[in-house]
Amino acid sequence: MALVSSRASQPSQRPCGHGAGIALTLHRLRRSLLADFFVVAFHAPFAHLPFLPLAHRMVLLKGQSLCGHALDHPSRFRPLPTGDLLGVMAVKLRWRWTNRLERKLTEVLQRAVADGQTPGAVLCIGDPDRIRWLVAIGHRRLVPSKQPMHPDTIFDLASLTKVVATAPAVCLLWQWKKVDLTAPVRHYLPEFSGGQKNRVTVLHLLTHTSGLPAFKNYLQLGLRGDAILADIFRTRLKAPPGTQFCYSDLGFILLGELVRRVSGLDLDAFCRRHLYAPLRMKRTRFNPPKSWRIRCAATEWRDGMMLQGIVHDPNAFALGGIAGHAGLFSVAEDLARFCQMLLREGELDGVRIFEPETVRAMRSNHCPVNGVQRGLGFDIQSPYSPQMKGDRFPVGVFGHTGYTGTSLLIDPFAELFVLLLTNRVHPDDTRNIATLRKTVANLIGEAIYG
Repeated sequence: MALVSSRASQPSQRPCGHGAGIALTLHRLRRSLLADFFVVAFHAPFAHLPFLPLAHRMVLLKGQSLCGHALDHPSRFRPLPTGDLLGVMAVKLRWRWTNRLERKLTEVLQRAVADGQTPGAVLCIGDPDRIRWLVAIGHRRLVPSKQPMHPDTIFDLASLTKVVATAPAVCLLWQWKKVDLTAPVRHYLPEFSGGQKNRVTVLHLLTHTSGLPAFKNYLQLGLRGDAILADIFRTRLKAPPGTQFCYSDLGFILLGELVRRVSGLDLDAFCRRHLYAPLRMKRTRFNPPKSWRIRCAATEWRDGMMLQGIVHDPNAFALGGIAGHAGLFSVAEDLARFCQMLLREGELDGVRIFEPETVRAMRSNHCPVNGVQRGLGFDIQSPYSPQMKGDRFPVGVFGHTGYTGTSLLIDPFAELFVLLLTNRVHPDDTRNIATLRKTVANLIGEAIYG
């Protein structure tokens, strides 16, 4: 693959293996975070076109949609060959931290705490090799007594559980050929069957296109454990599988149960054995022990007790704290290692968790619904993504958010991750951090992409 460095000033052309021209061009990016970058360009049929904005073309890096492709095993997922189809562009962005950006981000976080958007926050930004910046602001608990926020505060991740536990667990089983993503869910959960449910695949659950409704409050309904699963098995679909996007906690509860039945381990035990222990994520687990609670960010009152180290999500609580949609607790440094592993295409510190093909599949679009792009659990482009990544990051950047005020963003083009962890639901779930999330993302995205 031909590369042109940032020193080049004029487009050039060079023959490709089939005699066609490949136009090589330099796209100047704002340099406040960039030490160097390289751009590779397009197949000949597109060489005559005005060069599209960089954000529109980066989506082709390291992957392609698998809609309509076999998903029985990650080996089916191959990177697009050089010069094939619409062409391939590779972008290498080496970014450097600046004091100016650090000051801006600090001011934004301090203002958010002062304005009451959240009691506190931890912001962690890094690359595949190291954490570049880790800061804690505000308080992890306000009532019944104040406790300051620390960089090692343990957070209730809420729906980040979906992409740090459940989806990776399913992808490991897929990689090991224990699960076929295109197979009907009833192959693994026979109770989930009848009518259009027979057509719901594991991939439909991962992309929130199964037709299942978004949510039921089982804690209020008085259901617990197996009774919750039985109710989901009976729940009627709202739409035919693959026709509508509906972000569904119920679907991920089923995925958590699928992991348990296929592996013989509950989701917590499976992830600790096969993900967190190998990655040395020592402070990541469901149902943290009592000794951890003093270091946890508080959430809300329940039954006269302030929740601190006890899961906030009502359905996860009703399921005993271990569930596919919510319930995981972690710290910024552990989550940073998880992000670094994904940026390194499945490997960290000499330990390989995923094959590169699996990671490429995880971050690529598999959603059959027009206008929505979802990876294997990850949000790429959906109604939820603007507050996660603002409007500066290109399509292909992926991540997720959590109800308690957590978010994770990974940019494979700039090779960076952003973790914004807050306790915005404390003490009474009246705060909104959508503006904070978007502002943080836009400051970083603008520094890179302009």
